[in-house]
Amino acid sequence: MKFTDIEQEVIFLKASSEMIDSIVNYDMLTLSGGEGGGEARCKSTIHQRLFNIFLVDFLSKSSAEIAGESKSYLDALLDICKRPIFDQDHSVLKLKEATLSFRKWLETEVEVEIWLPAISLQTKLIIRRREFIKVCGNIAKHNFSRLSRIINELRGIVSRNGITIADEDALLILDDVYERFHTDILNCHVSYVLEQLNDVRWGIHEYLEPEFRRSIVLENGDPPKYHYTFPDGINTHFARNCYWELMNDVRRRPYVQRFKTYDILKKVY
Repeated sequence: MKFTDIEQEVIFLKASSEMIDSIVNYDMLTLSGGEGGGEARCKSTIHQRLFNIFLVDFLSKSSAEIAGESKSYLDALLDICKRPIFDQDHSVLKLKEATLSFRKWLETEVEVEIWLPAISLQTKLIIRRREFIKVCGNIAKHNFSRLSRIINELRGIVSRNGITIADEDALLILDDVYERFHTDILNCHVSYVLEQLNDVRWGIHEYLEPEFRRSIVLENGDPPKYHYTFPDGINTHFARNCYWELMNDVRRRPYVQRFKTYDILKKVY
């Protein structure tokens, strides 16, 4: 499908908001703490598994046939921040800060000690956070018989650290890698990832607030009614539907208030 620049921005903003809302909500997590800091936790191991799967979807590329361009939703938000169509009085600033900070965190390399009992190997791996989130998210989502691409990526990560393993060994260590990086390390990261995603979600909200105020038209009635005035360039029915729902998202506000993670939880791995 062919979209105008403003239609494509609306589509990616709507898709990104929906994906973050599927992760940052009170069905998925519990919050504790106060002004000095807090902690967000997935409610169960199943919720943590879904959290990993949804997070990988957010970091994966969209379908060009539907969104007009194939790129990750985080990259799409970063592109929007470079040329923000709805920006008024620097309303895009918080979104820009949050997306840049999250990308930097994801691309940071960490050194992790890992024991792989399936092949009797104790070693250290230097790995980007985005990499182990992707590997574990795909292990969580798919049966091992569908993980050939992830097995190749895992071999590449291990090889980059000076260790050569066969395809069969990469298959054997899937459970060990998942236990260390998902059950252990990602569990430590959940709170800070949720904080950063929530900051991105609030950044989208604040970016669009001026457009919401411009667009909404209140009508008389019981109950009161309203409609939105579409900006120029939003022509297709699909883009108009995304715009309407996006404005309703601004009207509703994000599910979870901003929160800060305890500093000690930000320093692990």
